[in-house]
Amino acid sequence: MTTHHEPSAENLAHRLKEVERELARAEKDNPEHVHALTEEKKKLEGQLSQR
Repeated sequence: MTTHHEPSAENLAHRLKEVERELARAEKDNPEHVHALTEEKKKLEGQLSQR
């Protein structure tokens, strides 16, 4: 049985920075991924704000 655990605030912040970098690149080079990355960024920001 696998237990689900919430990622730490540090992990969330790290992933948020990665997504922000990917989003900046996608805006120039890969516009079809901008929407998905924007949604992931909002989700991560929401998770961090709940901490």
